[in-house]
Amino acid sequence: MVGGFHGFIVELPGAFVRGSKEEETLSKAPHEAMSYLAWLGIELEQLPTARKVQTHLCKLMVEDADCEILIDVDRAPMGDREFQLLVELAKHSGLSITKLYDSVKLKNWTDEARIRKTFYGQNKKTIKEIFDHVKRTQYYYMSRIPVAFSEDEALSFMEIRESSLDSLARLFRKQANSKVYNVENEEWTLKKILRRFVWHDRIHGKAITRILEKQQHIGLIDRYEDPFRFKIHHAS
Repeated sequence: MVGGFHGFIVELPGAFVRGSKEEETLSKAPHEAMSYLAWLGIELEQLPTARKVQTHLCKLMVEDADCEILIDVDRAPMGDREFQLLVELAKHSGLSITKLYDSVKLKNWTDEARIRKTFYGQNKKTIKEIFDHVKRTQYYYMSRIPVAFSEDEALSFMEIRESSLDSLARLFRKQANSKVYNVENEEWTLKKILRRFVWHDRIHGKAITRILEKQQHIGLIDRYEDPFRFKIHHAS
């Protein structure tokens, strides 16, 4: 799609919906919320109706799943308990995408439908390329705030995640969520970075799961793991 809509469920950090039209995007919120809660081991029979609480005209390529928005909740003060909950969420998310990747047999199988150019270069077309991208992007998020770090390709995904969260914790102890950093015309806070960790894991975890669903459909694999509880084959 060209343009389109990208929505974030503010009560569920990292939960997101996308669509070419606003109504279509909002209609996907219940499934995303149920999937997210199931991932956390929470079952609800009924969810509140989705509604808009903030709108933003993105300058970046929404069709490539990018948006520079700093949502209002990410500007808000953050206490110790909320910070720790977000840290645990980012750890759980990192473990989920690592579990997903480790379970994959055909990591280098090319999904030809994914071959296209995006604003950041060629789209990732194999599960390995997607996972490596998510792993490296953790360093990008840390570059948005004033913390010292060095990139080390030898580190595992979770070693990078744990190190990043330790750096965020040190900065949080100094300033909580009180500062907004403007980097390359995009605003960042500690809270936004924590949300983006989970969001980035989820959006690319979903891409990996779609490839696995395709592999199963054409008979390359019998089954696959779904640690995020996306239930791709049940989604509209």
